Amino acid sequence: MKKILLLGIAVCTFTTLSACSNETKTSTNSENKQKQLAQTEETATYEIHGCRFNIPKSWTEKDGKNDKIKYFYPGKDGSDLTVEYQEEDLPIDDEAALAQFLSGMKQDGSLNNLTEKDGQKLGTDAYGWNMSFDYEGSSYNGAMIIVSVDGGILTLFMSSNNQTFENYRDAFNAVYQSLKYSPRNTNTSQAAPSPRPAPSTEQSEPAKTTFSPTDTSDATIESISTYGDYLTMTQKIIDEYLVNYENAFRGTYLESSLSEQRSEYGAAFDEQKKLYGNMTKQKLSITKSSLVDYLKTYRDTLNDYINSMKALVQ
Repeated sequence: MKKILLLGIAVCTFTTLSACSNETKTSTNSENKQKQLAQTEETATYEIHGCRFNIPKSWTEKDGKNDKIKYFYPGKDGSDLTVEYQEEDLPIDDEAALAQFLSGMKQDGSLNNLTEKDGQKLGTDAYGWNMSFDYEGSSYNGAMIIVSVDGGILTLFMSSNNQTFENYRDAFNAVYQSLKYSPRNTNTSQAAPSPRPAPSTEQSEPAKTTFSPTDTSDATIESISTYGDYLTMTQKIIDEYLVNYENAFRGTYLESSLSEQRSEYGAAFDEQKKLYGNMTKQKLSITKSSLVDYLKTYRDTLNDYINSMKALVQ
């Protein structure tokens, strides 16, 4: 019997901003394998201006014209990652300064129709956006994170054409998560770079009550704000599916498969907890939109499966 298990995704910490493309909603096995590979592949460590980060060993690396920029290519599908250090005193918490920074990129003219959206502050030292642009007649989408480091900013900009960036979002997030650097204005007596701080969850806002979804509506899914909420919502979707499955096929030959399905979905959810279990209190940043879209698609896929199976037993 066909089983609909968890689609292969992993966060972002970066992930986090734009809605997934239609291609994400119909993930193929090759795409899932590509994402799973990003989670387990061996990495190599690179350094730019004292900032260290890890890149999958299978990616091709090319040095820039100076020691402040490197390019990485995951494959031959038009995807690439640029990591660049700039001696620029850009205040991450100043919206006007960020807008001016983006305006300068647009005025450069090398990327046509450059558009940013879903901007989010990540902790105290970083800011991220989802990006889209045109280049040499092709459309690209991707994401950019700028990090305030000692002496300037480090920019991570990854993009892919043909709307395939979601296949690489997890890997992009992993690069960002691996980043170690000396923060701006750090104590000069501190010799070793400090690890990249996790996005801050201690904001000047009311304490968030425990997320306890009572349904799987779009509004409820859209209300998730942490990775813990994401896991809770995933479990709610699975629980609802299993209840609906039992009610729909009670007394039919499909009822006997319920125990097996519970076991398989439990194992699939355990894999999600391995990915996000140590991040439950961390706020969703630029990953939120893609996770929300994933949950909606996952819910709809399970519901469609039940409806299609009903036709076979009537």
